[in-house]
Amino acid sequence: MSGVLGHYDTLHGTVDAIERLRAAGHKDLEIYSPIPSPEIEEAMDIHSSPVGLWALIGGITGCTTGVLLTAGTSLGYPLVTQGKPMVSLPPFVVFMFELTVLLTGIFGLVALLVHTRRPVIKLDSTYRTDFSVDKWGIFVPAEGDGRGSAEQLVRDTGAVVVEVTE
Repeated sequence: MSGVLGHYDTLHGTVDAIERLRAAGHKDLEIYSPIPSPEIEEAMDIHSSPVGLWALIGGITGCTTGVLLTAGTSLGYPLVTQGKPMVSLPPFVVFMFELTVLLTGIFGLVALLVHTRRPVIKLDSTYRTDFSVDKWGIFVPAEGDGRGSAEQLVRDTGAVVVEVTE
């Protein structure tokens, strides 16, 4: 992938660079950070993750499946014991809880893998090991004439190291 990769020493410099790059029209930035940062998410205009919604749907599905499976089994194979009701929720609560937890976890894991486009077998060619220790990186994809302006903009935002990738 061709573009410009800038290395930054500080979080503040990285956030400032993201804001200036986005204001200049570069929207498809790849950010590398050694720590989770709400400032970067705000600069990238990332609001919330849909993983929680997937987990909620999984939990509702699990609980509903637990009720339907246990009640259906009780009605399909009736065993009347001392006049007790055929479908009684207290004995089914444990199974409903277990299915709720199981499907919440499975839906959450699937959502995480889908929305982060993982698992990644091969790291990006623009990734540097310093980005996991004490540096921040911004990769700006650019072709042709746009690469020169992106490189100048990355230099102007205070990048310590600027790499042009082909």
